[in-house]
Amino acid sequence: MVANFNTIYGKTAPGANDAAMAEPSNAASNTINRGVNAMTAATGYDSTRVTSSGGVDNPFYRNNAQYMPGWGNTFGIDALDPHGLPSGATAQDRATNYVGQNDPSGVWAGVRQNLVQNEGAAIDHLPKDAQGNPVGNIGFGDVYQGHVRAYHDAEQTARDSGANPNAGNPFIDPLSFGLAMYGAPLMEHLGINAGPITGASIDYFNDPTDSVGQGWLKRAGLGLGEMAAGGAIAGPLGMIPGAASLAWNTGTAVNAYAEQQHLFGDDDKGHGLGVTQWAGKEGDAANHAIAGLTGSETLGSIAGGVTDVAATVGGGLYAGATALGAGVSSLASDAGSAISSGVGAVLSW
Repeated sequence: MVANFNTIYGKTAPGANDAAMAEPSNAASNTINRGVNAMTAATGYDSTRVTSSGGVDNPFYRNNAQYMPGWGNTFGIDALDPHGLPSGATAQDRATNYVGQNDPSGVWAGVRQNLVQNEGAAIDHLPKDAQGNPVGNIGFGDVYQGHVRAYHDAEQTARDSGANPNAGNPFIDPLSFGLAMYGAPLMEHLGINAGPITGASIDYFNDPTDSVGQGWLKRAGLGLGEMAAGGAIAGPLGMIPGAASLAWNTGTAVNAYAEQQHLFGDDDKGHGLGVTQWAGKEGDAANHAIAGLTGSETLGSIAGGVTDVAATVGGGLYAGATALGAGVSSLASDAGSAISSGVGAVLSW
């Protein structure tokens, strides 16, 4: 797959932000990241820069930094954005250039390319100035949904091609993603290159080549750890963010399992429907049926909404019970293999 990451919007010239956004390099940063890279390698991943092993640099987030979300345009605290540019640009530049080194199936290449396309489309929808250049910033939701779609599309491509028929790890919850978007770049205020630790966290917790079950197990452990840490710091209320993370990642795993196992039939392209897709179709059908019978679009809309919610809850319970009861690779048998491989890697390191 030939990468095409060089999309430029507005008046930013290629390379204009390269110097400002260059990764910090100093004794403290390099020492910390050598340790990060060693631990990442011990678990079978690579958190060095993509270009160090012959990969393709992705300059999209440097070239279009001014359009990304960050502390300043989200919370009004410009001082927290590193390099004088939005933290979302820094976070994504580090992420895209520190993951996907070993990519025989092309899954990572698909993710990186789709992200450029998805976020580029969001930039295209910004208001325009008199010269037709975009004005303002895309939002956190634009970036998050762009990631969700990019991961889903790349995983489906891997399954369709047979390159990796078990790929299916859905994108991580928005809370954890928000920590990466706004939190990791703060390290660069201290002169520490956030690239390796960002890449390592994505490799481990959001590897799109993991199966549904492997990804869920890793993130379930992360959610439980967040609950324990939050509880220790702030009592029961401190456990809420970790619990929300765990619930979200469990829900998306169940949704992905239903899709892979075709529990609710297929879409018009022959791909399995997830819980939410199926529930949406059921809601639409109820909407049309009631509107047709009563002649009221309002009653149809109410019926559709109620049906959508009921189908989502019921379908999720059914898919989750099926996944756990069957003991298939998506949510049960992968747990043993993931634990054993993780323990083996730690012991060998």
